[in-house]
Amino acid sequence: MKVRFSIFLIALTTICLAQEKEEKEYNSAIVRVNRFIEGTLATPYSDDKVPLVIFIMDAGAINREGNDRMSKNDAFKLLATQLAKQGVASYRYDKRLFKIDAFGIRENEISIDHFIEDAAAVVSYFQKNGNYTKIIIAGHGQGSLIGMIAAKNNVDGFISIAGNAQSIDQIVVQQLEKQAPGLDKSAAVAFSDLKEKGRAMNYDPALESIFGYQLQPFMKSWLKYTPSEEIKNLDIPILILQGDKDLQVEVSEAEKLKEAVPNAEYVLIENMNHILREIKGSRLENHKSYNEYWLEIMPEVTTAIASFAKK
Repeated sequence: MKVRFSIFLIALTTICLAQEKEEKEYNSAIVRVNRFIEGTLATPYSDDKVPLVIFIMDAGAINREGNDRMSKNDAFKLLATQLAKQGVASYRYDKRLFKIDAFGIRENEISIDHFIEDAAAVVSYFQKNGNYTKIIIAGHGQGSLIGMIAAKNNVDGFISIAGNAQSIDQIVVQQLEKQAPGLDKSAAVAFSDLKEKGRAMNYDPALESIFGYQLQPFMKSWLKYTPSEEIKNLDIPILILQGDKDLQVEVSEAEKLKEAVPNAEYVLIENMNHILREIKGSRLENHKSYNEYWLEIMPEVTTAIASFAKK
């Protein structure tokens, strides 16, 4: 009995030491930038100065981990961990959408410019309260546009992850033309009314999730920007990352961004979808991955970002 108990203790000690080593590969802390912005700072377990990557999430109620209310994939939680293990710090934060109820702010009072201001505030915070070799903004999806505008000042690099090149009205109309023929014409008219009249009144009820009353102010503010034009204003190193199995952003969008800034580094990752997972099968596999948090993110993403950040 004593021998067996001793063996058990040895095994338990070994497991604990392994877990302690795993935990010390990186540090994680909650950091509040201002009343709207709270996020997670992941840093390597080291005293050396390292680069910091600030992640900006995609459109909608996507939280700092990369999840929405209906799915859990933890894409950016996993990416942050992997980057920390490779010597790159990162900060990922919840958009102010998660705070507006607490402050009595209505959805129709939010514009994309608020998101840009928030990204700039995050950069300013870490410039004053950190000691990093460089600060880089990385935007995913809609976050790519927000990031490239915020990166015009006091940033050392910019990364677009699955970012569009065209304006949002062009993207939506093109997608509807393929997926719901007929609705594209209604959407085109609604976008035109938003631009010219400030409000869209006559649109197909099926488009309520795009042109609903509460959403129109935000959509109108989004229409002001064309990513392929905004990215030209950057005079810093740029990395464009795209997967060829992305169902939300086509490869052609990344190629258009590359055309706009020919000196940018461009990495097209084979079999990668919008949430950084490897997809070798059908669209069903692709859709299912959005709720499969246990799937690893593709190592090529971590390698590309870490390499870019350390240059």
